[in-house]
Amino acid sequence: MNNATTADRRIAVVGAGIAGMAAALELHEAGYRVDLVEQLPVLGGRFGLDRLGGRPVMTGGKNLGRKYSALRGFLDRLGTPRYEPFGINTSRVVDGKLLTLDSTQTAWDKVSRLRRLGSVRDLLKLARLGLLVRRAEANRFLGAPAFAQVAAASDDRPLSEHFGSDIVRKMFRPMTVRMNGAEPDEVYLGTFGTNLSMIMDTYDQLTDGITPAVTALAERVSVRTSSRVERLITDGGRVTGLAISTDGGPVADCHYDAVVLATPAYATAELVKADLPELSETLQEVRYFPAAVVLVHYERPVFGTRVRAIVLDDGPCSNAGVYGINDLDIVRYTFSGRQARPVPTADVLAEWVDDAERRLFGLLGHERIGRKDTVTRIWDAAYCAYVPHHGAFLDRVRGQVTGVEGLELAGDYLRGAPLEACCRSGIEAAQRIRTA
Repeated sequence: MNNATTADRRIAVVGAGIAGMAAALELHEAGYRVDLVEQLPVLGGRFGLDRLGGRPVMTGGKNLGRKYSALRGFLDRLGTPRYEPFGINTSRVVDGKLLTLDSTQTAWDKVSRLRRLGSVRDLLKLARLGLLVRRAEANRFLGAPAFAQVAAASDDRPLSEHFGSDIVRKMFRPMTVRMNGAEPDEVYLGTFGTNLSMIMDTYDQLTDGITPAVTALAERVSVRTSSRVERLITDGGRVTGLAISTDGGPVADCHYDAVVLATPAYATAELVKADLPELSETLQEVRYFPAAVVLVHYERPVFGTRVRAIVLDDGPCSNAGVYGINDLDIVRYTFSGRQARPVPTADVLAEWVDDAERRLFGLLGHERIGRKDTVTRIWDAAYCAYVPHHGAFLDRVRGQVTGVEGLELAGDYLRGAPLEACCRSGIEAAQRIRTA
C-alpha cells in the first residue's frame, strides 16, 4: 500500500536477471519508486533473450519446475503466462546403448534404469539425501540447516570422493555440469540439495518466452539499461546512492534511499570493495564457470519424441537437446564443464558445434541435415558453483551486511543457481527493505 513512507522512497535494484526483476516488482507493488539498473542493453540477464531467425528465443535458463511457486507467482503478477510441458527427458550412452530417463516413466522403470548408473550402496546413500529434499522445502535451497550439517561432516572433500566412480560419472556429472558448470570434483555435498531438487521436479516452458513478462515489468518500474554502476555512494556507513555511467557517458551520482545489488557474487564484490572490503573478500570466494550455448534450427527434425536430449561427457559439448518439446528441429548445444574451458573463440566454438553435431547425428542415425539458422551466446561466468561449507559462508555474508543501512543483496550465490532460488532471493531482499 502506498503511504508517505514508501511512496517518497526511491530504491535502486542493480542487475536485471530474475533476482533483480523479482526484487523490483516486489518493491513496486509495496509502493516504492524503483529504478532497475542494468549494464546490458536489454533486461533478462542469463535468460539470454535473443532471436533465432525471426523467432524470439531464450539461450539461457528457460525451464520452470512445477514446484517453482515464487517464479510462477512473479509471472502471474505480470500477465497471463502460457505454459507447455517439457518434463525431464535425457539419455546417455551406457554399455554401448542409449539409456533414457523420462519423467513419464513408471517408478519401476526409473528404478531399473537408475540401477545401471551406480552401486546399490551409492543409490541408498543418494536416496537418504533425496529424502531430506523431499521432506522439507527449505532443503531445496542454499542455507538449509539440514545441509549445513551435511557440509560440516562432509565438505572437507568434494562430492566425487563420497561416491563410487560409476554414479559420479554417469549421474552426478550431468547434474553438476548442468546446474553449476562444474565437475563433481569441483562441488560439495553440502550444496547438493540444490542439484537433487532439479531432478525431483518436472518442468514446463513458457510458450511465449519470458519477453512478455520483461515488457510488462518495464511498464511498471523505471528501467535504466546500458547503465554501468561504478561504485556505491555512502555517508556515515549508510548506502545513499550509486555512481552510474549510462551509454559510456560520464559518471553521475544518483541518490537512493536503499540499494539492492542483485548481481553475481564477483560483480557485487567489485561494487562493495571500496566501502566494505571484508564483504568483498568474502564474496570473491564464490566460484563461477563459463558456458557457451548454440541454438541451431535444422531443415527437418533431429530428435524424436522418445529421445529429446543426449548427455555427452567426452568433449566440450555437455548436452545436446531439443529447444522445446514441439521443437524437434531446433537443437540446443551446451558447452560447459572442464573440457569447455577456457571460453572459446568464435572459430573454436564453430569447430565444437561441428564435432557435437557429428556425434549427435551418429547416435541418432542421421547422415546429414542442413542448417537454417543459428544463434550463439557465450557467458564468461554463466554458472555459480558455490563454495564448500556454504551455510557458514552465508552466515559470514549476513554478518558483514547487517548494520549497513540501505544495502541488501540478492543473487544466485545466496539461495542457489536455479531460477526459483534466484527469484526468491530477490523477493526476500525486497521484503527486508520493507521491514527495515
